[in-house]
Amino acid sequence: MKEEPPFDLISLIKTLNQKKVRYLLIGRWAVAYYGSPVVTADYDFWIDPGDRKTFLNILEKFYEAELPSPEQQKKPMVSVYVGPDQIDCFSPRRISNREGEELVFDKVYSRSKLLSDPSGDFSVRVPSVDDMIALKKFDPPDPLMRQRNLEDIRFLMSLKKKKRS
Repeated sequence: MKEEPPFDLISLIKTLNQKKVRYLLIGRWAVAYYGSPVVTADYDFWIDPGDRKTFLNILEKFYEAELPSPEQQKKPMVSVYVGPDQIDCFSPRRISNREGEELVFDKVYSRSKLLSDPSGDFSVRVPSVDDMIALKKFDPPDPLMRQRNLEDIRFLMSLKKKKRS
């Protein structure tokens, strides 16, 4: 039995950057990049619909991930597993949250932040704090996920307050 290579978020993001894939790291990992001490087991990406196929091919080629069926890949959100690691790929052009705020990929991408490590060896693209808050205003069916979204919103709001002070 062939052993799967371990998933490595940093190498995936470096590959996305090299291949010029337009992505946004969203979800709790993005909140962690803003400094929150959160823990999460999955990785959420909002991918430009035009780069979705490239993103999935990277997962398949570099991580030997088994991609969902071609029919499943047509859905606006697909989950790909690399061993026990879940990578969620969202790729609608626009989405609306529970408050009716419309988020358009191109606009959110244009306002996004490219966060780099001090050495400049690594950078990741995440939505702005305001867009992260709007993205967290979705009502997932799982009550624990709803609670985590509220915690993340509180953390992100505290960042905004600190900036104004």
